[in-house]
Amino acid sequence: MRGLLVLNGEIEDLNKLKEMGSQVDYILSGDGGTDYCIKAGLIPDLVIGDLDSISEDSLNVIRDNNIPIEKFPIKKDKTDSELAVDYMIDKGIKEITLIGAIGSRMDHTLANLLLLNKMMERGVKGKIVNENNTVYMVDDKIVLPKIEGYYVSVIPVDLSGLVVSLKGFEYELDNVKIEFASTHGISNRITEGEGHVIVHKGKCFVIVSRE
Repeated sequence: MRGLLVLNGEIEDLNKLKEMGSQVDYILSGDGGTDYCIKAGLIPDLVIGDLDSISEDSLNVIRDNNIPIEKFPIKKDKTDSELAVDYMIDKGIKEITLIGAIGSRMDHTLANLLLLNKMMERGVKGKIVNENNTVYMVDDKIVLPKIEGYYVSVIPVDLSGLVVSLKGFEYELDNVKIEFASTHGISNRITEGEGHVIVHKGKCFVIVSRE
């Protein structure tokens, strides 16, 4: 089961959002992310959050369509994003794409990126996308298609660093250790039909990005 989580960060391409919504089994919007859904012509299956950023117009559309709302208090121990991810995991969704997870507030953006770790540890395939980036967290391996004009970066997450092999890239690695906070894995390119990132020890962000 594949799910789309629409959050209240930055979403520029509403046509892309609508296309993504047509490719999943379940759509959940986190609070103000509902506004993006409505503007894109999508009706989410559930709205979750403290409802401090959703517009009144969107709230009326949700109520008119009898869409369930899971409302939480503004003062709480988890963000709307984490509450939404927890809900989708508990629902048994095995692939979750987050859009609107990257925005102007670095604290929320970083916290959302780290939710990929929660998904990974719960056996869920997660990724965060925006107009220029797709972000994964990997602790085993991932195969990426070659896309012209895109870079691939591998960034260690563990303080103990990362041992990784890269195959099919301009700069290949074979069982190489990348230290935590090192930029060794930044701005690589896939040169074959696909690129293989194989993690032998540790875990990392794998970021596919363009200018």
